[in-house]
Amino acid sequence: MTRHLEIRLTDAHIGIWQSDPNDPTFKTEIFDGLIRLLRARGWTVGRDPRVHTHYRSISKNHRIARKGEIRAEFHICGHAITFEFWATTWKSDHVNGHRYDSNRIDRFDYLDRLRMRQLETVISSWCEQRAQISVSRSRPHPSSGKITARAFVESSYAESWHSDKALGRPLCKSDENRRSRDGCLLEQGMTVWTKDYKGRIVRGTALYHINNMWWVVAGPYALLNVCSRDIYVECPEDVRRKRNGRERRVRLEAELAKAIRRDDFRRADVLRRILFGSEPTYRIWSRKNDAYYRADYCGYTTDVVSAGRYTRAEAEREVRRVPHHLHAIGPDGRREDFGTSSELVA
Repeated sequence: MTRHLEIRLTDAHIGIWQSDPNDPTFKTEIFDGLIRLLRARGWTVGRDPRVHTHYRSISKNHRIARKGEIRAEFHICGHAITFEFWATTWKSDHVNGHRYDSNRIDRFDYLDRLRMRQLETVISSWCEQRAQISVSRSRPHPSSGKITARAFVESSYAESWHSDKALGRPLCKSDENRRSRDGCLLEQGMTVWTKDYKGRIVRGTALYHINNMWWVVAGPYALLNVCSRDIYVECPEDVRRKRNGRERRVRLEAELAKAIRRDDFRRADVLRRILFGSEPTYRIWSRKNDAYYRADYCGYTTDVVSAGRYTRAEAEREVRRVPHHLHAIGPDGRREDFGTSSELVA
């Protein structure tokens, strides 16, 4: 049987797909072979400690590697092998570290970037000796400055499986998928307004993407992927005001938690009044997850200081939405079911 491999190169990412998902030799011959290849080229390869600690049964399918300042995480899942590379030489923008930064290939030092390109060639050549391969490199994102936003969208139309061949782009067939926040229907190429990732109102050109998602070209290299419900056809009032209420609240609650941990209760009181005024606050406990809600209903935590804070109206609305899994903890530490029962929380 002839093995067929598809190799996709994206930024500092290498993906290897095999056409036959039922081949039992894929792991032993390709995945384990790539581990030996990296070790032969001077990489130190070992198990992923996080996966080994929490997911022991799949630990043998996950590996961490390093060589100099370059790091790599790679794993096998079914008939796919995924490599993610990063370095420790740049200042990370992501709270979870260098591994999750964007445009990583451009952040590498010059020599490390050359080593990465060489490694891509070595892996491709090694696979070619053992299978029929096809190699493709994904186009860069406009944020890299290597391609304009308009050219990126047009190239995505050419490659997309759901593009209309006659139009050369996807066709929005449902009015609900093109209904804007102010109730109008979006059209291809229409001038629209939306908020960017920092909550600022920007003007751009709407181009259909998929389902209810639209591209908004807001500049030569500025491209937003936005739900139709977050797009305005008419210029909204007070365009200088940032629409970042959610981000603001999450940040202020994080600062409140920091102040409490430092025993800076005067600052904590000021932050609490900025957030909630004189209203009492509640925490929401999920019996299903044995944890508190984080701020703005996003995520869970078992740390009472990091738990999100909610007004009585917010907490009551959420608890009544899922009464069999949730209850609120009031400012006096008592459980609140809002009409069903109330008992002291130990």
